[in-house]
Amino acid sequence: MKIKPLGFYVLLEMVEVEKVTAGGIVLPEDLVSKEQDATSVGYVRAIGPTAFAGYPGCDPIPGGLPADQWGLYIGQRVEYRKFEGKKSSEPGYENYRYIPDSHIIGDAGNGS
Repeated sequence: MKIKPLGFYVLLEMVEVEKVTAGGIVLPEDLVSKEQDATSVGYVRAIGPTAFAGYPGCDPIPGGLPADQWGLYIGQRVEYRKFEGKKSSEPGYENYRYIPDSHIIGDAGNGS
């Protein structure tokens, strides 16, 4: 992956917003864009080296990172606070967002 989070940030790939409703209505691009920004579910794609460091019970384990004890892993589907973090401006990664570790609020399961 070309981009990676530094420090306490976690890189999430935001869940794609449907561009066509179940009834077949095509949504305008500006509405899809606003909805995408407001989404609160994403997939963990990378974890910064100090994410969750200093949190109670998240002391580094030998050969691991604080995020390991927190239970965060690459590919996990998580919920985060809406409108948080910064969207990536790197071409090809516009659907990615850097989120501070403390703004991830839960495991969202597998989406089924």
